[in-house]
Amino acid sequence: MATKLVLLPGLDGTGLLFQPLLEALGAAFPVQVICYPPDQCLSVEALAAQVRSQVAFDTDTVLLAESFSGLIAVELLRQGIPLRSVIFCASFASAPHPWLLKLAMHLPLERWWRLPLPESLLRLLGIDARLQALLKPAREQVLPGVAAYRLRLIAAARPFALAQRWEIPCHYLRAVNDRAVPERCADELRRYFAHVEITRIAQSGHFLLQTQPAACAAVLKRLVLH
Repeated sequence: MATKLVLLPGLDGTGLLFQPLLEALGAAFPVQVICYPPDQCLSVEALAAQVRSQVAFDTDTVLLAESFSGLIAVELLRQGIPLRSVIFCASFASAPHPWLLKLAMHLPLERWWRLPLPESLLRLLGIDARLQALLKPAREQVLPGVAAYRLRLIAAARPFALAQRWEIPCHYLRAVNDRAVPERCADELRRYFAHVEITRIAQSGHFLLQTQPAACAAVLKRLVLH
């Protein structure tokens, strides 16, 4: 049976932002893009159930979790799904910043989701004109309250204990200039996985798959096809 790559999206949950990566991958292997409901505030456990309803997991499945979906990937593994390997991209297994929870509880996050992003934030996250064009329909599809709820899920995520580390290979795609997710989030995965390989991609901000699709596709082809 051919190995398939399952893509779990970032905070927007639409899957639209995978387009540059899909173009770079071509028809190298089967790819399934997962989408989360844009109008429902679902817990990590409920989102994991959504994924399981869409994917027939087996030992020929490679799971890639982008950003927010690292929480979903970890929950799926805790539920015992079979996988060949898991890939985290600019992602995390717990809140990337300790101060995020307090901030998220007090800010009116719903208000900013569809507002124009300030130039300072665009530069900080490495968002260029093409990426802005990709983000626009994704932000329009997702209700502001849903986006805010997912941010609060990130803020509330805490490290957890495992009786033993998972044995499946774990790979981390690290954006060298990621200002949203610190490098320690990649290192944290070593407490959960016996085997962790970290690939650092230069000239890249948090939106790694969108701004460096060719470099990411080359790594994914190596991981999936070999």
